[in-house]
Amino acid sequence: MELTQVRYFLTLCRTLNFSRAAEDCNVTQPAFSRAVQRLEEELGGELIFRERNLTRLTELGREMQPHFETMVEAAETARALAAARQKAAPRSLRIGLGPGIPATPFTSAVAEILRVLPGTEIHFTEAQPGTLVDNMLADGLDCALVPDDSPLPERLNRWPIFSDCAMLICPDTHKLARHNQCALQDLDGEILLLGDACGGFGEKLAGMAQARLRTQRIRASAAQMQELVRAGLGLALLSSRTSISPPLAARTFVEPMLERQILLTAVAGRPLNQAAVGFMRLCRAQAFS
Repeated sequence: MELTQVRYFLTLCRTLNFSRAAEDCNVTQPAFSRAVQRLEEELGGELIFRERNLTRLTELGREMQPHFETMVEAAETARALAAARQKAAPRSLRIGLGPGIPATPFTSAVAEILRVLPGTEIHFTEAQPGTLVDNMLADGLDCALVPDDSPLPERLNRWPIFSDCAMLICPDTHKLARHNQCALQDLDGEILLLGDACGGFGEKLAGMAQARLRTQRIRASAAQMQELVRAGLGLALLSSRTSISPPLAARTFVEPMLERQILLTAVAGRPLNQAAVGFMRLCRAQAFS
C-alpha cells in the first residue's frame, strides 16, 4: 500500500468526484482511477460505489477513512519533524495541564518529539483552565489539555483526546484494597480528601452524596494527595490515568460513574514551532480511548 494511493482516496472522500479529485491531485483521471483500484485490490473490497451520477463510499470505505487520515497525518508529522531537525534554532514545547490531568498519557508523544528533535525544552504548567487559556492567548503556552466543561473562548481550537474516569486511591493495607471496584456505599465511615487540583471527581461525588459522605478539603496537587493518603489522612479520587506509587492501591470507582472528556486546545491560526505542531498532531493521531 502506497501513501500516494491513500492520499488519492482521501481526496476522493472529500470531493466524491473522480474528475475533480484527479485534478486536485494533479494527475490524469485514468492514473487516479488505477491507483484507487489497486488500493481496493490490496484491501480486498470496494471502497467506492461508482454509479453514473453518484459516487459514494462503501461500508469498507467509511471504515478505512479515519485509519487512512491517521496514516497521512502521521506521515506529515514525521516529515515536518525531520525538516525541523535540520534547523539549529532552539526549540521548546510548552504544554498546559488542567486540574488532575496527568502527563502520563502524553509521554509517548513527548518521547517522539525528543527523539526526532533532540534538545527541545519541555515545559509543563499545571493550572486551572482559565489560567491556562489566558497563558495560551498571551503566547505563554503552545497548547493545553483541559476538561470539556471548561469555559473556552471561540479563539481556541479544540480536539477530544481521551475519556477520563475516577479511581479510588487508598493504602494497600486498607480494606477497600481487597475490592476489584468501589462505590459510594463503600465510603461509609471513610474520609474523602478533596483537592482543587485533582480533577474534581471528589467534589462531584460529594455533591451527589450530600450528607452521606465525610470530606476534608485540602489544597493539594494529585502527587501531594497521594502522600496524604499514604499518611492515613483519608482516601482520594484521582484520574484513572494517574500513575500510583506504592504502597497505595487504585480501584475503579463505578457507582456512580464519574467521567470527563479531555480536550487538546490551542489558539486558532497561531503559528507554532515544529515541536509544538508535532506534539499536537501526534496526540490527535493517537487519540487515546
